[in-house]
Amino acid sequence: MFFCAISGEPPQDPVISSKSGHIYERRLITKYIAENGTDPLTGEKLEEGDLLAVKASPKAAPPRPPTLTSIPALLHTLQNEWDALMLETFALKQQYNSTRQELSHALYQGDAATRVVARLIKERDSARE
Repeated sequence: MFFCAISGEPPQDPVISSKSGHIYERRLITKYIAENGTDPLTGEKLEEGDLLAVKASPKAAPPRPPTLTSIPALLHTLQNEWDALMLETFALKQQYNSTRQELSHALYQGDAATRVVARLIKERDSARE
């Protein structure tokens, strides 16, 4: 069973990126490529032509969803909202990780600066004596 690198769910129409080798749901990755033009995990330039359809055996196919398809328009709308939510969540996770790295770097710099100032004050005081 494959899982989409963006949503973490088993894809209904799986594709694989020829550049990164990651598995994606076709709907999600095409929307992401249309908005950003890059691979969501590696940041490399990615086009729809770089996506290859995954040929899975019927044994590995995900189970069929419940047969509550009496309102197809509603389901389609909910699927679009879910896709948008997954893309936004993925983007927020990436932004969170980069902000966290920036904060860690800034805190490290501040700590290093404090240590340098303390050492210089100590050297100045010892030179005065």
